[in-house]
Amino acid sequence: MRARMARPKGHRTGLQHVFYVCLSFSVAYSYNIDLEHPLVFRGPRSSFFGYSVLEHYHDNTRWVIVGAPRANSSYSSSVRSPGAVYKCRVHSNPERRCTEMDLGRGNKARETCGKTCQGDRDDEWMGVSLARQDTANGNILACAHRWKNVYYASEHILPHGYCAIIPPSLQGRTKPLIPCYEDHKQKYGEEHGSCQAGIAGVFTEELVVMGAPGSYYWTGTIKVYNLTSDSFYSPKESIDSHGYSYLGYAVAAGHFSSPNVVDIAAGAPQHSGVGKVYIFKIEGSSLVKSFQATGKMMGSYFGSSLCAVDLNQDGLSDLLVGAPMHSQLRDEGQVSVYLGKGNGVMEEHAVLTGDNAFNAHFGESIAAIGDIDDDGYQDVAIGAPKEDDYAGAVYIYHGGATGITQIYSMKLSGRSLNPGLQMFGQSISGTVDMDGNGYSGTMMSFFVCCRSRPVITVDVSIFLPVSINISLPQCHEGHPNLNCFNATVCLRFRGRQLPGQIGKKNLFFVLMVECYYLTAIRLLFKSRPFCAEFMSQQLSLDINREECQRYTAFVKKDVKDVFTAITFEVAYTLGSHALTGHPDQELPALTPVLRWRKGNKIAVRNEVNTFFLHYLTPKNVLIIGYQCAKVGFLFEVENKRCLFCTKQDARQTSFGTGSSEKRLPEHHHLQRRRRRLRHQHPLQLFQGGFLHQLLAEGLCLAEKPAAFSLECVFVSVIQWFVCWLQA
Repeated sequence: MRARMARPKGHRTGLQHVFYVCLSFSVAYSYNIDLEHPLVFRGPRSSFFGYSVLEHYHDNTRWVIVGAPRANSSYSSSVRSPGAVYKCRVHSNPERRCTEMDLGRGNKARETCGKTCQGDRDDEWMGVSLARQDTANGNILACAHRWKNVYYASEHILPHGYCAIIPPSLQGRTKPLIPCYEDHKQKYGEEHGSCQAGIAGVFTEELVVMGAPGSYYWTGTIKVYNLTSDSFYSPKESIDSHGYSYLGYAVAAGHFSSPNVVDIAAGAPQHSGVGKVYIFKIEGSSLVKSFQATGKMMGSYFGSSLCAVDLNQDGLSDLLVGAPMHSQLRDEGQVSVYLGKGNGVMEEHAVLTGDNAFNAHFGESIAAIGDIDDDGYQDVAIGAPKEDDYAGAVYIYHGGATGITQIYSMKLSGRSLNPGLQMFGQSISGTVDMDGNGYSGTMMSFFVCCRSRPVITVDVSIFLPVSINISLPQCHEGHPNLNCFNATVCLRFRGRQLPGQIGKKNLFFVLMVECYYLTAIRLLFKSRPFCAEFMSQQLSLDINREECQRYTAFVKKDVKDVFTAITFEVAYTLGSHALTGHPDQELPALTPVLRWRKGNKIAVRNEVNTFFLHYLTPKNVLIIGYQCAKVGFLFEVENKRCLFCTKQDARQTSFGTGSSEKRLPEHHHLQRRRRRLRHQHPLQLFQGGFLHQLLAEGLCLAEKPAAFSLECVFVSVIQWFVCWLQA
């Protein structure tokens, strides 16, 4: 079955005259993508305003370029719905308007373009695709794939397609490109007569790549224009022997063979019904296939969207291939990820599915969006414009040393932005810093330009003593009959475009001991008027300046378990905080966010554990520690849980003795408290008197209450909560 070419990449419906630009504080699920307060830009009704979007920066001014392929043009009033390209300045001025760009094509519906060429601009769909040159002051490529040559109108109307190269200033003379026009060629289907060039485009430093899916009876091809040599590269014959493959429906460019060579990727979503994608290398004036991959399901439209991006920072481009109509029930969609290995070798790495939502068309659009979380790896956004009954969604995935993180870190819902939005995520653009904060913004058609919030990385170190002999009590903290040692926690924060200080006492952290130790508690902190398994504090930090805090940990008497390692853990969060803007910023500064990955928690543990060493006699029991135990991110710990239990009810393990387990009766008041606690937001545990109320209802876990002046140990809310998350 042949697809209809008149409406590429889906039929747009809904609020097609509105374009939103996001500005302020983000909702929780979007991590560091800001979504809460969008700015609204309006375009003509029924114009498909936002069908394509692009970010642009020139002369210290940031722009959003928007395609409206069904618009009437104010510069060509005698042409019927030729489409238009708009420029929208990104700034905080409430008078936000988008203005049409003058492409210098005059007011006539017909234009002379060659010896045997007369152009017809009616319904040409200008703005169907947009691309930006990969340089600091890059040109803009805007295309109209339904532009027609009517020189032979009595016999054939030839839909060649038309593109224009727009200068970086967005004004002045444009350069026209009609890559499929050839003098005296008048056949409709053969060769390039109906190529419809420009349905997709990409712009490298010196190459303009245009998809031409109508060439060779809709087998398709690609046209590559070299700006330096003013010449075209293309295969001398049909690349694909299968008719109606639509090769060129999507195109991309990257360093697939080596870091210094640009190669071209092109999709053929109807090849043999399953779809195919090719990578070409340039040899002389020709394109030679170096890689190909085939879709796995009939009708999946594999190859209808492509994205070239270096996910693992190895200097080679990786390739993401969309199959938005891949189905289990109906058109859920998926994206295949291929890692570049050099010399044309691509290794299938992962298959992404988002939430696998019904009729979502996940993978309809894919875009590299830069390193939005400041971890040194490129990130990507994937659109699912029909998810949630056509409201649409955009998923954010992070790159990493091994490729792509297969669990998405953020999901941006169109319905959450505005209940009236439709087809959110149909097109996406990224990589340009839209507000001068050092982080890429992300354009999400139809309506949203989102900025990235600054990411704060907190480095935590835990320092422990070399050794302590617990057979010889020698605590110097006013308890000479007890053993104690110092645990020192050092914190430092860093990041791009951050202020000199995290505001007054706006970093809250908790030091916990033996959170995952489920038998008798062996260590305690003294914190008047309690003894507990955690210590908490609020700090003010200067950027890149380490702040250290020292705490005394007491060893309980008659410790029986001397084999299990002692662990310390620090959990931390930011309080309320606002950044001051930079002088060159036109938009208000955004609130920072802590570095985080989905599936992880914001906490660190000492990497090298401290052990009790058991020798021949109890008097020779030692605690051996390490001078500097550096720490890193702590991942999920499997099958861990904490119980509310008294000393008498806890599981006891002694050397050479058995063990038993008892639980609190269901009527116990802490059982009721536990059920209430499950419904608390994590940060609510740190606020108000709730923490102290729980501590006041804690249970005594000490073996010999008379041994400590405050020997009664109260339930650690933080310890319980972190372990509860693991359950």
